[in-house]
Amino acid sequence: MKIAILGAGFMGSTHGKAMAKMPDVEIAGIYAHSEKRAKPLAEELGTTWTGELDRILRDDSIEAVDICLPTPQHRPVTEAALAAGKHVLLEKPVAMTDEDAAALVDLAAETDKVFMIAHVLRFWPEYMELARLVKSGEYGSPRSGLAFRRQPFPAWSALFSRSDLTGGAVLDQMIHDYDALNWIFGDPKAVTAKGLKNPRSGGWDQVQVLVDYGDTSAVVDGGMMMPESYPFSSMLQVLCETGAIEYEFRAGGRSVEMGAGVNQLKLFPNEGEPEVLSVEQIDPYYGEIAYFAECIAGGKIADRATPADARAALKVALAARESIESGETVGIA
Repeated sequence: MKIAILGAGFMGSTHGKAMAKMPDVEIAGIYAHSEKRAKPLAEELGTTWTGELDRILRDDSIEAVDICLPTPQHRPVTEAALAAGKHVLLEKPVAMTDEDAAALVDLAAETDKVFMIAHVLRFWPEYMELARLVKSGEYGSPRSGLAFRRQPFPAWSALFSRSDLTGGAVLDQMIHDYDALNWIFGDPKAVTAKGLKNPRSGGWDQVQVLVDYGDTSAVVDGGMMMPESYPFSSMLQVLCETGAIEYEFRAGGRSVEMGAGVNQLKLFPNEGEPEVLSVEQIDPYYGEIAYFAECIAGGKIADRATPADARAALKVALAARESIESGETVGIA
């Protein structure tokens, strides 16, 4: 299967390195605006790069594209790729606006191609096991959730200094946690948020968000205004009727991929001692791309990390930003 990668930044590189390990996938090329990152990445992955998107879209031997371009480009490039008959894996967030997200959800319903969003937590072993345990009902219904995702200002891309291109941490970074909570708790009803604006980006980059799920609620705390010495850290805790499940991840340095740190899923039952749960490890980026390829090969619809799921997470992000700016609770339709 020939897949081209669109974008040669941090995520394009991350996806490419995972894809290179797949025996049944060939990286058919890399598209980027310039050769600065694209050429060395293409050489590392044993492929070529091009600055002309049409060269990839016109190539009938390329079955699919993995879109890792800046978010404002997601809708037009996805539309062009699907029109060219390509299967599409689209990096999160699905879009910057609900209008664009809605258009892509409609497109997903119309196309016969595989179209999924790279919400990687849905393929992260510990998040998958946590969601499975909650949904099993073994510890009763979920009562509340708590997530955080904190780091210093990212150094791997100049895009983070442009909140007009990323949406700021409230959208680009914390959308991981909105999606994970929606996965567990269901449809969000309303959002109340407070935040700090970052002079380095112009965006809301340190934020606390209360998500109302009707009978339950969850809090997301996160951002990218931590001190330089602070390691990338994330956590998800779900309190159920007869137990709590908590996943904690802490990198060995300021960035998510830096060295060994803490990676622990823990169960706190109402009766008995806390238990560290053993989870089979797999590179989640490998897992999501492998699932994408399996759906293509098997002629199946991708029902994990769908455009509709991604739009629901984006709605929380947009409502959080509106709540910060208005000082009011914002309902989600």
